Amino acid sequence: MEKTAGNCEILAPAGDQASLTAAVNAGADAVYFGVNDFNARAKCDNFSLENVAEVIKNAHLLGVKTYITLNTLVSDKEIPAFLSAVDVLYNAKADAFIVQDFGMGTLIKKLYPDAAIHASTQMGIHNADGAEFLEKCGYKRVILSRETKLDDIKRIKERTSLEIEYFVQGALCVAFSGNCYLSSIKDGNSGNRGRCRQLCRLKYSCEGKCGNLLSPNDLCLADKLDVLSAAGVDSFKIEGRMKRPSYVAAAVKAYVLARGKNLGENGKKSVDLAIDDLSRTFSRGKYDKSAYMFDNDDIIDYRYNNNTGVKIGFVTDVKPFKELWRVAVKCSSPLINGDGLRIVGKTETTLGVGSPEKTGGGEYRFVTAKSGIRVGDEVYKTLDVTLENELLSDRKLLPVKCETQAFIGKKAQMTLSFCDVSYTAIGDECEKAVKSPLDENGLKESIKFGDAPFYLESVFLKTDGVFMVKSALNALRRNAVDGLIEKIVVKNSPSRPPYHPSKERISEVISVYEDAANGLLATDNYVVSNDLNDLLNNENAAFIFSPDDYNVLPKMPMIDLYGDFYLDLPIESTEKDLALIDKLITHLDGALNKKIGVVANNYYALKFLNERPVVIGTGLNVYNAVTGGAHLLLGAKDVFSSIELKGLKNFASYEGNPALMTLTHCPYKVSADSSCDNCKASRPLIYKDERENKYEISRKKLFYCYFSLKLANKKEYDSLVPKSPTARKVIDLRT
Repeated sequence: MEKTAGNCEILAPAGDQASLTAAVNAGADAVYFGVNDFNARAKCDNFSLENVAEVIKNAHLLGVKTYITLNTLVSDKEIPAFLSAVDVLYNAKADAFIVQDFGMGTLIKKLYPDAAIHASTQMGIHNADGAEFLEKCGYKRVILSRETKLDDIKRIKERTSLEIEYFVQGALCVAFSGNCYLSSIKDGNSGNRGRCRQLCRLKYSCEGKCGNLLSPNDLCLADKLDVLSAAGVDSFKIEGRMKRPSYVAAAVKAYVLARGKNLGENGKKSVDLAIDDLSRTFSRGKYDKSAYMFDNDDIIDYRYNNNTGVKIGFVTDVKPFKELWRVAVKCSSPLINGDGLRIVGKTETTLGVGSPEKTGGGEYRFVTAKSGIRVGDEVYKTLDVTLENELLSDRKLLPVKCETQAFIGKKAQMTLSFCDVSYTAIGDECEKAVKSPLDENGLKESIKFGDAPFYLESVFLKTDGVFMVKSALNALRRNAVDGLIEKIVVKNSPSRPPYHPSKERISEVISVYEDAANGLLATDNYVVSNDLNDLLNNENAAFIFSPDDYNVLPKMPMIDLYGDFYLDLPIESTEKDLALIDKLITHLDGALNKKIGVVANNYYALKFLNERPVVIGTGLNVYNAVTGGAHLLLGAKDVFSSIELKGLKNFASYEGNPALMTLTHCPYKVSADSSCDNCKASRPLIYKDERENKYEISRKKLFYCYFSLKLANKKEYDSLVPKSPTARKVIDLRT
């Protein structure tokens, strides 16, 4: 079958039951949601392990797949609870697990071989090398990082059989997914643990410019679905587990329309109107309609960081009213009780409208306690109650055909069918009617589906004049409905038997990886530097070269003996960047007359396993012994702990001033009036937030430019995350 947008999955977020219901009713093909802990949206209501089986069953009944987010880093002591959750979800017939922690993905595949695992965007897969590695590890799908270039999507599809999931709508993280540590280090709330405080949405100042300098526009790729599907994308993902159900419904409806085949001019207008409705539920001003797919990094709109609403008019009058204010507004959209407004002039006011009075000519009056509103102020609607109710009014129902046979002296049979699924219920023996024999109209009246999501498409009755008491007919119908529900659910669920690995089996599997971690005999300390001259003063430590510019082929300093030498591989590398990295590795191999090692900070770098020494860097977020052991068993020489930890036994622990964000857009263009033709990135930038925290931004150059955000106080990190005094050290000398 030819690959088109019309064949692609629409995948919707569900932060609670209301949002899941909205997604299903709006036409989503699949939903993703979390349960209790271990998911990247800990602030959502989420679902409980006690009710999740029923939630999954109801979704499967309506033909909707369920992907469970277990996409956080997991500590050693949390592993038993994590696996208990997996066991419940696996046996509840969840369609797939979305994971970030490589060790946890490894355990799931070992303990539940039939489980489908999707690599979370938090794993940072953005090129074919990383995707190939995870395919070899048994992953079924990769949720690509938002920074993935269109050309790299094509290469992933060409070189793997993986399903590709790609974000098309919703909030953008400004930092590379999975490697943002700002909230964790500064606030103690790790984004990799589901508790991001969104410090990127604060106001920052830099060189006279002030605003939301790290706050990206929301993504909207509704007009790029054909391009994405042609590149190999299988699933269009909508972000928004923290959004209202109305937003979820509006987004799903818009993308169901947008993926339609042969839209034509009228269809495109319908999509535009649907996107307008979506903007009326939540809008940060304007949409980013390409993000990083192409060579574009214009993602920041420093004016807005939250819902701006949609402009509907202006204030025409403001008068005192008792101890309140009576405000008149002229607007293009009707106002009703409960609507939310944002009024912008010299000051900004947000309020809920209570009992507005329509005065004619598109003008409304209402009373508010909010002061500071002036005539001429612009009025934006942030909550449209009429639209909310409209978006949530749909209910997805399945068309059911009913065929009933009722003959004298024989048991009644009722067959309910939906598409190719049918179920026949057997009832009581039928008696000859003395009067009022059963007919099709009477049969229709008796078929009530209650809460079941069915509607009666047709009725056919074969009979020879029987009488059936109402209770018998109702019982027959109930049995038929229950049977059809069960058969539809089975058809739409993963075909795997129940399975509960024994405690002994679980312990055995975990021990394999923990033993590998505990058996690590490495004694090396490491030094990281962007200056090769630091080799002269650190001959007793393994040296990690982390250049600022990978385009430069450096000359090695003259020393008697080179010890272990590693090239620090960047977190993010497109195919074009990788060509430069390969060239630099070849140069360094020749200069040292041996194969150098590499420090892997993203999964693409694990292509070098068994080719040259590979150390698992901090970018791969090793948070427990199982994850470290899994990497060691695959051939890694050593492991660095996550920078969010105090240090794991046997693994090396980072000291210095790490990058808290890796940025793909150019902050110098945002804040320093820089351009590629007039580049100002040779000097660091200082961003200061509204809490007086200062951060330094600097550039790393490959084929593309990437940027690191660090603490301006270079000693602050080690005071915030003290390390174990017994841990081996990774000492970062970079300034």
